[in-house]
Amino acid sequence: SLYFQSLAHAREWIAGSSNLYALSSILDDIANGKKTAADKFNLYFVPIVNIDGYDISWTNGKRLQRKNANEVDLNRNWLQYTTNPKTKIPVTDETFPGLRPASEPETQGIAKWLHEKNSELSGWVDVHSVLGAILYPYGDTKDRIGNGDDEKFQRLGRNVAAAAGRNYRSQTAGSFGVAFGAFDDYLYRTYKKPVVTIEVAGRHFVAHVSTIRTRGEEIYRALTQFAQEVLIFEGNSGGNVGGNGGGNVGGNVGGNVGGNVGGNVGGNSGTNSGGNVGGNGGGNSGGIFFPKD
Repeated sequence: SLYFQSLAHAREWIAGSSNLYALSSILDDIANGKKTAADKFNLYFVPIVNIDGYDISWTNGKRLQRKNANEVDLNRNWLQYTTNPKTKIPVTDETFPGLRPASEPETQGIAKWLHEKNSELSGWVDVHSVLGAILYPYGDTKDRIGNGDDEKFQRLGRNVAAAAGRNYRSQTAGSFGVAFGAFDDYLYRTYKKPVVTIEVAGRHFVAHVSTIRTRGEEIYRALTQFAQEVLIFEGNSGGNVGGNGGGNVGGNVGGNVGGNVGGNVGGNSGTNSGGNVGGNGGGNSGGIFFPKD
């Protein structure tokens, strides 16, 4: 199985709409009998991780809200395997990691679910914006992994970036800027499986409506290529990801990760992804389980 999440940072609406666009495109491909990643993997989509923060970002003057309702950066709240030399980050800082690792219900709920699904999960993607980059471990150090996975990640990142298009490059997350408590480092260090952060290309967090389809298509291609690269990473190239469609959609992924959702994620994708995400979340992450045949 593969896991795709987005909107850990509330203001990155284009990340959520692009993730949904990818899901909608896969469904369209299945309906049209085309090859999809769902032929090889179960696919789990969590369009909105930071439900309460996303809701806040719809209120007047809060469009650039990054953190959750507790003012914690959810992409700094994961368990750290290395020591952050910056021990006292003020609550007012946009990267405030919380008072302790995994202090937030969003982090706890997703970590618990991923642990329960560990035996079936083969890889993860965390979709953000707006760097136009495929970032792979490590992010909390500039050191190499050193076990042969560096070369695998270089290939994976290079090919996913090429699939996404000319607006994307690939690099270690740490070469962009060292950060502690991030989702991707926690997942790789805990489970030793491929994980990347995809930064949707753009110039501003408030993306123009005219870019929604373009960015969605880029992320659709990137996620499809990621599925292929996971097979290679695991030493099982097994031909191209795909087959002849099939599969069903249904069920919930997340549990107990947060409050109410409302509004649209970035407008209309042009397929069927754009509409409302949420309504009353009631403590669910609003995830979608997409099983293969």
